[in-house]
Amino acid sequence: MPEVDQAINSHSDRGSRVLLIDLENCPTQINHLQKDLEQFTQVVICYAKTGAKIPLEWLLPLSSTINSDKLKIFKMASPGKNSADFGICFFAGVLMEQLHKETHFTIVSNDTDLDHVVNLLKSQGRSAERTGAKKEEDKILNSSTKTADESATLVSPVKTYCMHLITYSKNRPTRKDTLLNSIKNKLNSTPDEAARVFQSLATQGAVTVADKKVSYNDKKIKDLANQ
Repeated sequence: MPEVDQAINSHSDRGSRVLLIDLENCPTQINHLQKDLEQFTQVVICYAKTGAKIPLEWLLPLSSTINSDKLKIFKMASPGKNSADFGICFFAGVLMEQLHKETHFTIVSNDTDLDHVVNLLKSQGRSAERTGAKKEEDKILNSSTKTADESATLVSPVKTYCMHLITYSKNRPTRKDTLLNSIKNKLNSTPDEAARVFQSLATQGAVTVADKKVSYNDKKIKDLANQ
């Protein structure tokens, strides 16, 4: 494949590190390009169509890395949904044949389908991995917001149902089982979710159950509805 041989630089150094970027899937990775070029022997970017932009001051430094074949940027001929993935697969195979066996391959993509490429590289005795752009940051964000999301999920139904109780103050359920059914129907919730809303209403004093009969605290209901 003479054209590919000209397009890809053949590094023979042991311990080479290659970075293959699925820019279509991880456009923000372009922001780390200068750092990537410092850490990797060769960087290959594949994309079909992308709005990724680079600062003007990067042009001269990047042009030198392109001229030295350290950075290669490939636009796929077809802008199909997975065309950039096929580009990553193709060039991973080309580089595997060209580079020393100790070369390590890193694929940047959030697309788990590219794990197949990683596994194929490993099956040929190569070191390879896939990393997702900002993967760790997303984990931290999800973890830190989980508690807040759970609270919002509970508070919002309680407020909604209290507003319902105010609107239908003359036609409220008088028994616990009918109250649970009312909550379930009003909020389109499961029995477990309805039970949690009921427990929150009882804990905050909006409703009281005695001998399976329900009484209501109008002041507390209005307070919860206005939160």
